Parts: sequence; C-alpha cells; structure tokens
Amino acid sequence: MKSLVRALAIGLVAAGVGVIVGRMLAPKPKPIPAEPLGRLKYGNEMFAKGKLLPPAVDEMTRYKLATEGQKPVAVVVSCSDARVPPEIIFNQGLGDLFVVRTAGNVVDEVGLASIEYAVEHLKVPLIVVLGHTQCGAVKAAIAGKPLEGHLPKLVEHIAPVLRRLRQTHPHLKGDSLEERAIQEHVRHVVQSIYERSAVVQKLYRLGKVEFAAGIYHLREGKVEWLKLPESLASHASKEATSSHECAPEKGH
Repeated sequence: MKSLVRALAIGLVAAGVGVIVGRMLAPKPKPIPAEPLGRLKYGNEMFAKGKLLPPAVDEMTRYKLATEGQKPVAVVVSCSDARVPPEIIFNQGLGDLFVVRTAGNVVDEVGLASIEYAVEHLKVPLIVVLGHTQCGAVKAAIAGKPLEGHLPKLVEHIAPVLRRLRQTHPHLKGDSLEERAIQEHVRHVVQSIYERSAVVQKLYRLGKVEFAAGIYHLREGKVEWLKLPESLASHASKEATSSHECAPEKGH
C-alpha cells in the first residue's frame, strides 16, 4: 500500500514538473507594441488568426472615457462596407480609433474636417487610409454605367485614379485593373488629404502625424500595407533636411 502511495506521489510530482517545464518552454506571446501603427498591425495579425482580444467595455472604462475624454491612437479612413469594421479588424476597443467611414473610403469636405479635428485637437499621431478588396465603389467606377441619386458624386472621387491608370497601364483589364485601382485609390486619398489640408501638412512636416495606407483582404482577414505616395516621402525628407541644416551647431 505504501509503495502504491509513493508511486502515486512521484507520478503527481512528475506531472507537475512536466506542466511547469511545458509552460517555460512554450513560446511566449509577443507583447503588444506601444507605437500606434505597430499596435494596429499586431491587432490585425491576431484578428486574421481568429483571436479577438477582449476589449475593455466595463463600467469603469466607459466612465473614464466620458469624464477624461478620448485619446485615439489613430484616425482610420475606411469604407462603409459592413464587412470592414476597423475596430474589429484591428482588434481595438472603446476610444481607441477615430473612424471616418464613407462608401469607397472617399474623403469629402466633412470627412477632411473630421480628420483635422482628430489630429489638431485630439493630437492623434497616425492617419490610416484603409481600402478593401472587392470594393463596390471602385467596381462601379470601372463599370462606368449611369448611376442614380447621389452615387455619381461618389464615383467622381475615384474617376481621376482610373483615368490615370488607363493611361499609364492600358494593359490592365478585369480583376487586375480592379486590384490596382483599389490600391491606387487608397494612395490617391492619402495624397488628397495631405494636399487639401493645411492643418495636416503642418503637423506632418513637424513630425507630429504620420500616414499609413492599407488594403484589407476580405477572405484572409489581413491588411496589406502599401507604400505611401513618393511625394509624401520627399516632403518628409526635405523637411528633415531643412530642420537639420537650420539647427545650431553644438559647441559654437
């Protein structure tokens, strides 16, 4: 009997040691980046794997947001498509994102004012323009068929991108044209926000706000991050060079 008890005890100790060792050897989850774009990339990575981070929606969170105000980590300009909710795609919660949504992720005067409010008054450091695959607004612009109501106003925002694409890439047809048009439209919106807003220009040149551009893939759940328009990169580099040249030399 004593030998049986001793064997059971040894087995339990071994099992406990095995669990501890297993936990020590198991890969540790990556820490959530503090930097805004890194935080969004991490959240989307988890979302694409089917892992939704539990958002804070408790009473204390709501109380703090109501009494202390909002401090979003990013402005997200995205499409109104029901399959593209930014807070879910990026695994964010209450108060985390300042979202501007319109069909086709176009930016009109009211949308631009919303962005300016976020970066100027809420000090949001990042503007993300997010398109998505199978965008109905881009499809309508490519089809070029007559539209009713106010829909032509929507397509007008995308038409310049298509005209430019058809001139520079006349070989693109069908799905290839649609894919490239969605990408170029996102870049066009980024460029448009910068060119049309003196507020955004000032903050961008001061390094207080950055841009990011992405395409959300409906099937995969992943955001493909795009290169920004070259003109924005050149503006940033010129401003940095100018600031460096104007800075007083130490020791003089």
